[in-house]
Amino acid sequence: MRLGRPARAAIIGFALTLAAACSSGGGTTASAPPAAASGGLEKTKIKVATLPAIDSAALYVAIDQGLFEKEGLEVTPQVVQAAPEAIPMMLNGEIDAMFGNYVSMFQAQDKGTLKLRILAEGSRAAPDSLSIMVLPTSPIKTAKDLEGKTINVNVLHNFQELALTQVLKANNVDPASIKYVQVTFQNIMPSWKGGQIDAAYLGEPMVTAATSTMGARKILDPASGPAAEFPISGYVSTQEWYDKNPRVAAAFQRAIHNAAKLMENNREVVSKVLPTFTQIDAATAATVTFPYFSSSDNPVRLQRVADWMLEARWLTKAIEVKTLMSPTTSG
Repeated sequence: MRLGRPARAAIIGFALTLAAACSSGGGTTASAPPAAASGGLEKTKIKVATLPAIDSAALYVAIDQGLFEKEGLEVTPQVVQAAPEAIPMMLNGEIDAMFGNYVSMFQAQDKGTLKLRILAEGSRAAPDSLSIMVLPTSPIKTAKDLEGKTINVNVLHNFQELALTQVLKANNVDPASIKYVQVTFQNIMPSWKGGQIDAAYLGEPMVTAATSTMGARKILDPASGPAAEFPISGYVSTQEWYDKNPRVAAAFQRAIHNAAKLMENNREVVSKVLPTFTQIDAATAATVTFPYFSSSDNPVRLQRVADWMLEARWLTKAIEVKTLMSPTTSG
């Protein structure tokens, strides 16, 4: 069965989210730098690299609702197709900051490619936004049946695999028995139907489409249990840029946090901006599942990512995430 235009548009949006990302609690306790205590902004115009994905919606809501303007900032988004594209741009000073996934950012920090500063948290995985699914004829019935099976991911050794590993362990499944294969978004369905993968790692709206048109069955939610509200992406700069622009960083963070607060109880403000920077049309934007958007920053929540990466040996040494995070200045 062919999907209608809204469903196809939403699926494209999901693909861009995964490709770009591979999305409550107390704030940080560090004190603000002395330079941030008083005075005007160090600069009033900044460029921020963003992704054509739902996860970066807070930045566009902040622009649309005048929240940056209220802080005295003019923010220009610069769209890239994947976060790694923006790292050299940030290092070269072409942009001031970027939106990217934490796994890639922590890997860059670990390798010494980037001295990182987290300006504000961005997105966290929401319940049922991701699913491990099987075809109706599959012998896989339970999570335990996934042992020894092949599952697709967009990018090897990124957030999909990291979160699912913890959920598998919580369900008494040996993560080492899973074979992950990198499959481009366009090839997931052909690979699944052709038997190259035993279970498909999908997100909305593909979960709904696979259920309704193929009779697919959900086996596991990768954003459940220990991976509930798993932090996916955030807004970052270099430490050098932050040291030179602490008041700009604080103003940017306040606007992002205030946008997220507005988005918590007002779905329409998100739906309004999605068609302006993604391939999701207005009809689909009104119904598509959103991730959680962070209205405060929580080092404990985010530390999970670095700890799991170290456990998986994706880092050479431990990262104390709190030391990379900006002081929370939002009221």
